[in-house]
Order: sequence, then C-alpha cells, then structure tokens
Amino acid sequence: MKEIDYISMNKKRYDDVIGFVSELTSQRFCYLNLSDDIANTILVRLMKSSAFADPTWLAADFIKSAFPKAVEDVFNYYQKVSFQYCLTKTHDNSLSEDTSQEAIRQLLSSKHNVNDVYSWLRQVTHNLLCKHYQFSAKEKELYNLLCMETSSLQNVMVSGNTIDIGGLNPIIQKEILASQEYHDYEAMLSFDSVKDYASFLNVSEKVAQKRKERAIRNLRSTILLAIGWEAGREILSYSQYNAILKFIRELLRYGRSDTDNAQSNKLHPKLAQVMNGIDRIDDWGITMVDNRRFRLHIFHLSQDKQPIIATFFIVLNERNHVAVENCKRNEIIGVHPIPANVQIPKEMGKALWSYEQIISLLNT
Repeated sequence: MKEIDYISMNKKRYDDVIGFVSELTSQRFCYLNLSDDIANTILVRLMKSSAFADPTWLAADFIKSAFPKAVEDVFNYYQKVSFQYCLTKTHDNSLSEDTSQEAIRQLLSSKHNVNDVYSWLRQVTHNLLCKHYQFSAKEKELYNLLCMETSSLQNVMVSGNTIDIGGLNPIIQKEILASQEYHDYEAMLSFDSVKDYASFLNVSEKVAQKRKERAIRNLRSTILLAIGWEAGREILSYSQYNAILKFIRELLRYGRSDTDNAQSNKLHPKLAQVMNGIDRIDDWGITMVDNRRFRLHIFHLSQDKQPIIATFFIVLNERNHVAVENCKRNEIIGVHPIPANVQIPKEMGKALWSYEQIISLLNT
C-alpha cells in the first residue's frame, strides 16, 4: 500500500509540475510552444534537488525559482542546434556563432505562433545562410546549393504521399532518380488508391498500405542521406527502422532481468551491465557514424533514480541484423570535481542568453 501511495504521490507531483510550467510558459511566451522543453529541464533539476524528497514541497514555489535558469538552458540548447547546423554547412565557427544568435533573436521577436521550434529554427537558420551567401561571390556555389535544397527540404520533411526532388542538386537528383527507392515510390504513386495498389499486387489493403509506407520512408531516407543528413530517425529506411525497434525491445529484456548474462554476451559482454535497471525506454535517438554504422542513444527516466542515458555503437548488416560494437552508460548528469591545476575562465559555463535578455527581446 505504501508503494502505491508513493507512486500516486509522484504522479500528482508530476502533473502539478507540468501544469504549472505550461501555465507559466504560456504567460511568458505567448507565441512559442516551449512547455515540453522547459518542463523536461525543470523535472531533471527537481530530481537532483533535496525538494524531491520533501513531502511539504510545493510545485509553484519550486518552479518559480527554477524557471529563469530553465529558460536560459533551453535557449542555450536551441542556439547549439542552430550553430551545429550552420557548422556542418559552412565549417566556419565565427559565421555559425553569429547566424545562430540571429536565429534566436528572430525566434524571440516572432509574432507568429511557432509550434515546432526545432523545425522553425532549422528553416530560419537555413534562410539566414542563404542571405549571407547571396552577396558573396566567393561562396556563390554554396549559396546556389542552399537555395536549391530549401524547397526540397521542406517538402521531404512534411509527412505525405508526394515527395518532390526537383529542387535538389542535379547530381544528387540524377542518383535518386536512378535508385530502386525512387522506382518503388513511382510505381506506388501511379495508383489512384491503396485499394487499386492492393489489387495490382494481389495482396490485402493492409499489406498494400505497409508497402506504400515503406516506399515513402525509403525514398525520404535516401534523399536525406544524399544531402548530408546524419541524425534522426528519418535517415533510417523502413527495414532499418523496424530492425532498430526490434533491437530496442530486445534491450529491454536485459533491463527487466528476464535474460541471463550468457545470452546478453552474444550481443556484447557489457550489455547486461549497461541495461541494468532500465526497464523502460522513454525516448531514443540515432546518428549515423558511417555506412551501416550507427550511434544509438536511449533515455530512461525512473521515479526513484536520476535519468539514465546509454549509448550503443551498432552495425546493421545487409539483412538489417544488429551487431553491437560497444555500449556504455553516459555520465552526463552529476557533479564532477575540478582538478586543482585546472583554471576555468569565468565566462565558461555562463549562459549565452540570460533570462533578462530573453524576456526583453520578447517585448520588443
């Protein structure tokens, strides 16, 4: 009975935090949908604080004190996302820094509703780079390439049946048109309905729908990889995506302790150790290292422990069987003592965007 009361208490506490953060965020940022990111930051801070175990703890008091720092952390992360995108395109640290700061300024000064901040930031950052190179004869080639990619990127990332590759680099476009993925997609698109597609394939409509989804996903993956996309679930083909989902389910068997160490050693000797205590995966992400080699990240959040993040270096063979090259727990949440002989500059660790700056830009 005590355990049930403990769980329900934490559920109520969680709902209190989410509700109060949503209310406070909507008051401060009426055009920006930031509640989830700010709430996640505050929840992590809460679990690291002594208030987490205090039965008299009040959500409103804690969130009011934690809110400004959480906002700073979230906007610092947004700027890093914009900066990294610039850097992959330009390899210019100074330009990337300036562009990412301008993207944040435009985000804060926007008077239009922004529901997906990450997509908005990527698009605005892309547009800022186009504007920068438009007047630079030296970088004219890069500017032209960015312009061609703009409409194609928008089209590819929008979920739907039609994918237009007309704006891609002609060389990339030629490769995609010759690919099996485009051939399968074009064949699927030639039918007016899933029913007609199923009749042609002599399969059920359910099977035809899956083949349609496969064709679209495979083509989207091919395009994103061709233009240099290296992270996100969208880079995975249909079969790769399902293979990763199957692998994640297999990982959970080790976390739930219903598989012995001998079995886990077949994948990797450290697998059982890394998955110890992880009985649920709350989120995951993936990055391509090189052809068929990936870095898979999983995130686990429990009620009585700090968040756990683990990384798996995996290889998908031609049959999409997963082999684990290495795996580890990520120690990214905690306190690390500074060695006596190390001097950290005062500006290091300081938020690039203070809470006061963020709020002042909202009011301009």
